[in-house]
Amino acid sequence: MLKEIFMRHTIKPKGEDRESEKYKGASENGVELGKEKAREVMELLEKSKEGAVIFIGGASDAIRTKSMDRILGDEIKRIIKEENREDIIALTEEDIADKEKGYSQIVQEVVKKIEDNPDKKIVVEFPLFIKEFAMGGRWVEENGQYTDYTKAILAKHNNNEVECLKDWIGNEGHLDNLTGPNPTEVAKEHLQGAKRLREFAEKYVKDRPIIIGSAGHSWNFDALAVFLANNGKVDLEGLEKVGGQMIGVTEMARIEADGDDCKLIYKNKEFPIEI
Repeated sequence: MLKEIFMRHTIKPKGEDRESEKYKGASENGVELGKEKAREVMELLEKSKEGAVIFIGGASDAIRTKSMDRILGDEIKRIIKEENREDIIALTEEDIADKEKGYSQIVQEVVKKIEDNPDKKIVVEFPLFIKEFAMGGRWVEENGQYTDYTKAILAKHNNNEVECLKDWIGNEGHLDNLTGPNPTEVAKEHLQGAKRLREFAEKYVKDRPIIIGSAGHSWNFDALAVFLANNGKVDLEGLEKVGGQMIGVTEMARIEADGDDCKLIYKNKEFPIEI
């Protein structure tokens, strides 16, 4: 059964590929890529168990990750309407958020909607900041500028991000006299953040399959993929095991479980999770 979806955010604005008016931090081409990914999420939902609830809610402190969640939710809702689907309900942030309502009332209304439709699959899109997914405190300072470590590793490899990733993992976050994030700790923190998000959803959704969806960043998710596929070891051997590359723009990794057996599905390969 599908349990978790981790996805890298879409393309950032650059040059003539301007920022979307609706989805801040995402370029116009990036929005289209996000919409394509929504089709993939729909296919996964089709294969999920009856009554499944997918909660697209994990995001970092960077607005582009929240925009990725919103693109998915809006496009899934559009597809459902276009195809006149009556077996799936989509609740997006636009549907849920209401400045005149308190948090408790909003949650109660969403829960009631889910409970009133036990035979339908439900998509809930409501981006929440998960501190364990953050760029701040790892790669950027409070003012939004890169940390000294981030600047140094990018300069060392002439902005080749794959080589930076290999350096970061191979040297465990050390570069000369600078110390950056520890790759293993980043992976563990991401798992903890996903756990908190699941516990939040399970608090309100009872006795139904729950799928957690999150948008985040390369390097962070790369460390997580290696950790899961390589028995809890984030090293260069593990990176090669998952393809030796970064997670691509909007690329998805997912965790599936069948009883006590759990596996990571990433880059068209399956890896047993044994941690």
